[in-house]
Amino acid sequence: MARTANLKLDSKSFETAFVKLDRKKVYGWSKIDIYDKDNKTCSLASIADGEHILPSGSVTLAGFNSKGEYVKKSNLIGMDSNGKKVDKIPSIYDKPCKLTKVSLDEFLSINVKSVYQLSLVEGKEDLLKILNSGDIYHFQFNYRADYNADDGYLITNENEVFAIIGEKANIEFIGIENKEEEVPETVEEESSEIDDFDFGML
Repeated sequence: MARTANLKLDSKSFETAFVKLDRKKVYGWSKIDIYDKDNKTCSLASIADGEHILPSGSVTLAGFNSKGEYVKKSNLIGMDSNGKKVDKIPSIYDKPCKLTKVSLDEFLSINVKSVYQLSLVEGKEDLLKILNSGDIYHFQFNYRADYNADDGYLITNENEVFAIIGEKANIEFIGIENKEEEVPETVEEESSEIDDFDFGML
């Protein structure tokens, strides 16, 4: 059974699973199989140090301390720019998440990372009624606990509820007026020095 999150709006609570949408589900995909001379399927691999072959999935990022010892990610501590310890933001599945109404401008300014369709256990009609009025609601989204959280926004389309996940972009609004100043064209003065043509030079 898929994990469910609890979204809270005032006194209402909506339990839902997040079903990720991707281009494969919308447009389909193609696959290219490569075979060797014996008609056996080839798999992707990397060559390390010019002699070791590492199959797909065997290479990842690793952390080491000043002594060159391997450090587990679970042992790392988050610090802010002032050197103070920061706590992890919990996963959306670990505790109820508050929905906050936001403006359309904020929603349109995000850098979208992924899209999820909500599979609501109950209360779908109530949530659709709220969203169909044109309101957009924001929540913090972390699939797993982390020091940073993405911005999630609930919208509706075709009687379904979707969560748009991304990051707020700092966009500076300049305005619709043309603030450019017209630069006058500079006309080069004709040179006063005119070479006289002497037919005697021919």
